[in-house]
Amino acid sequence: MEYGRFIDNGKNYEILTPLTPGAWKNCLYNDSYYLEVSQTLQGAGQTVKDYNRNGCISESRYFYLADRKSGEVWNPNYIPLAKEPDFYSCVHGICKSELKSVQQGIETVIRVTVPGTGSREIWSISLHNPGEDVREISLYSVFGFYDHGVMGGECVYDTDSKAIIKYAFPYHTLYEEKEKAMEEKAYLYLFSDRDPSSSEMSKRRFFGNGGEYGIPKGVKRGKLSGIKGEAEEFCGAFAFDFSIGPNETAEVFLEAGAASEREEIIKRKQEFDSEYAKKTFVETERYWEEELDGFYMETPDENLNAFGNYWLKKQITLLTRQNRGSSYCPVRNQLQDALGYAMIWPKRAEKYIFDLLKLQNKDGFLQQWYDTTGAPPRGLCLLKHTDGPVWLVICTEVFIRQSGRAGLLKKVLPYANGGEGSILEHMKAALFYLMKNCGEHGLCLIGDGDWNDPMNGVGREGKGESVWLSMAFIYAAKRLLPYLHGTDKEGYDEISLAAEKMKQAVNAHAWCEKWYAAAIHDDGSLLGDFGERLFLNTQSWAIMSGVADAHQTELIMESVSKNLETPFGPLLLWPPFEGWDARWGRVSVKKSGTTENGSVYCHASMFWAFAQALLGDGDGMYKTLQRTLPTNRENPPERNGQIPIYLVNYYYGLKDSPNFGRSSGHYGTGTAAWMLMLLIEQLLGVKATVEGIKMRPHLPHEWEKVTCVKRFKDAVYRINITRGGESRIYVDGDLYEKELLPYQDGRSYQVDIVV
Repeated sequence: MEYGRFIDNGKNYEILTPLTPGAWKNCLYNDSYYLEVSQTLQGAGQTVKDYNRNGCISESRYFYLADRKSGEVWNPNYIPLAKEPDFYSCVHGICKSELKSVQQGIETVIRVTVPGTGSREIWSISLHNPGEDVREISLYSVFGFYDHGVMGGECVYDTDSKAIIKYAFPYHTLYEEKEKAMEEKAYLYLFSDRDPSSSEMSKRRFFGNGGEYGIPKGVKRGKLSGIKGEAEEFCGAFAFDFSIGPNETAEVFLEAGAASEREEIIKRKQEFDSEYAKKTFVETERYWEEELDGFYMETPDENLNAFGNYWLKKQITLLTRQNRGSSYCPVRNQLQDALGYAMIWPKRAEKYIFDLLKLQNKDGFLQQWYDTTGAPPRGLCLLKHTDGPVWLVICTEVFIRQSGRAGLLKKVLPYANGGEGSILEHMKAALFYLMKNCGEHGLCLIGDGDWNDPMNGVGREGKGESVWLSMAFIYAAKRLLPYLHGTDKEGYDEISLAAEKMKQAVNAHAWCEKWYAAAIHDDGSLLGDFGERLFLNTQSWAIMSGVADAHQTELIMESVSKNLETPFGPLLLWPPFEGWDARWGRVSVKKSGTTENGSVYCHASMFWAFAQALLGDGDGMYKTLQRTLPTNRENPPERNGQIPIYLVNYYYGLKDSPNFGRSSGHYGTGTAAWMLMLLIEQLLGVKATVEGIKMRPHLPHEWEKVTCVKRFKDAVYRINITRGGESRIYVDGDLYEKELLPYQDGRSYQVDIVV
């Protein structure tokens, strides 16, 4: 069964049935509000403060239509009555979702958006009568309000403003917390552009004893009570009565949200009418068009175009600006999300990069897990993962290149524990920290874990070493060294020597016949060596860092192909753990085939694709990218269950399980940032440097032509890449014989490349 398809050149995704494998949700948001809406328009609305999300409008958003003559009642958005519509379509877009349905001769269109500012969501509901008779139709809209618990509260219909307002004093335990609690957005509201015929504030009175299933008591009665709700489950429900003539349309607009003061709601209601709401829909669309501007491509792969042009960029902005929905996070996530944001808007990515650099200690250490609110360390924040410094260098270097401003390296930022240094000094300090914290085999100490967080048994005595982190150090060093060349001979020489020594140590102690091991245990034994367990990351990064020579690379490629390949990307490791292994730690008790224990972990798949690109294997890279997409024909949405507008964290990896290939449904992943970087810098080969643009495409052989538009600074490059003939670059029609295309602000370049 086909559940949906990309339309409008990939800008929108149309879902053709309410009965998808799961809740196929679209994420609509700004910096202070987050809303998820499924293919039936269900999903929670949450306020956002300091990256924390707090409940506002609850999961259930129902719309009932009642024919006052026939007595028929149905939901245009299918649930909860679940009456089969004559037509159904839900289109998820970048900044709105729109549901169309036809039932009982009434054509309904429901739209929702989250404006660029404010803790609010705006809805429109239009009812069209294509028939020849006047239709007497009542619309009941009901939004659940988040329950603030034991503090109690009330929900009233304000007759002056014609708004439903719910208030409960924010929950707090200590007397001293009262003042801080008052700052919360404790007022929830719902209002419309027209006066309702009646209203309801109590879920109990609206739905009756039957709960949310069956025709609600208030709808059966034909009029809502208007009685305020007190210390119970609240809702905001309106009834609107329409007489819709032949070929006429009735429309109503709603706004729901949260506010800090009652007066704020009154003011919003005063300016809210149909013209204001229509204008907001238009302005929000313009806002998002500008937010995702800066890169566009046309390739023979329509699904890849949809992701590259729209959905990857949306996912990256969501993860960056909302910090993956939590204040409790690792800096590796934040840095890589910011890396992706820099591919779109390097200027806007500055804030996120700079904030993370300020968390680094003067000795170069960067604590991996922390709480952005400054709360006392807990859980993972108490552990000392060792990979923070390496991500600081890798991601900051990409940001510098995308900015095209080498002068940024001189910008001075503070250290977390006192003192300050330039960005270049921050990056150097990170590498020097890793150089100084090595084990007896010369590899970087693993501490409580590296990229693989739950691999926490390896170095619990303080002596375990990470093979992956050692490779990542070499990779990072190679990217920093050009900025030191000619300006800091001492630093250049020290880091060069350390990288070479690390390479020798990795090959001396971690190479095991056909692949690289994952780690060296406290006791000196290899983990993940030949014959025990194959880890993808150390194979990818051996190639990325240049640690592996040609013969080793050949054996690695063969090992990965033979042991890790699946129809939806390479497995993170094989075989998976099936029980507790103290040498490895927490990773060994994770469910086999999930997350770090043997799934197809899509973030790591991108590392593998990057390695393939560096080998000049455009076909292999493209295959890995294609298989990672939820539209993958070998593991389509009908099987993986994944809505095709987001990249997923992982696919279930047990080959003998009926769930093999199923999506985890988690969208918090560095996959999006790395895939966008791969598309731009490797597949299309449009690579930024601080001096200019390098053009080195890695197209799959089946592609004859691709085009793209990329903005750097204020210059716009319109690039055509065609296959055949001698490799040449033309700029504005003239043969260009230099290696780098220049940055010139305000100019548009036409670049033609023959490969």
